[in-house]
Amino acid sequence: MLHALLLTLSLSGQTAGPIDITEQELTQYVNQKAKYQQQYGLPGLFDVDVNIDSMQVRLGRQKANMAQVLSNGRFTLTLPGQPSVDGTISADFEAKPRYHLQTGAIYLDNFTLTSYQIKPAEVQQQFAPLVGYLVQGLQSRLQQQPAYVLNTKDKEQRWLKQHVTRFELLPGKLRLHTDKTGSTE
Repeated sequence: MLHALLLTLSLSGQTAGPIDITEQELTQYVNQKAKYQQQYGLPGLFDVDVNIDSMQVRLGRQKANMAQVLSNGRFTLTLPGQPSVDGTISADFEAKPRYHLQTGAIYLDNFTLTSYQIKPAEVQQQFAPLVGYLVQGLQSRLQQQPAYVLNTKDKEQRWLKQHVTRFELLPGKLRLHTDKTGSTE
């Protein structure tokens, strides 16, 4: 009984206004939770180990309703009869944010590679066929793993998870609405 009374009192203090999740919060969450490491290879042709070290999420800045994910990492490429080459990769992706109402999670769907750069430049041609694998692997990983999850240990975010009715993407932030108008995207 006391627990129910405390819960009612804590919820009564909540507002029905929108709550923003910034691109900085998404970036921090993705870098802490969505580490990406993958090994690819075709026996006798190549082996490559790719690690994405950091990602930056930008929301609604280049295209409305789209997120941009800027990633930086490193790789080791081994070709038959040649010494291994260590290098760096920067890849930019575009994705569509989606809010999952039941889990209170934000996912990034429909990843599209918009540009990439590999250093040293002399391995660009050898690495080019592997970029498709990198994109598919990162796309699969981030579609299954949320880019952000409301923290149900936090009283306000737990309340928010239970009351979100829709979200919208604005430049620099995702706005979660707790009003009763509109539909969930």
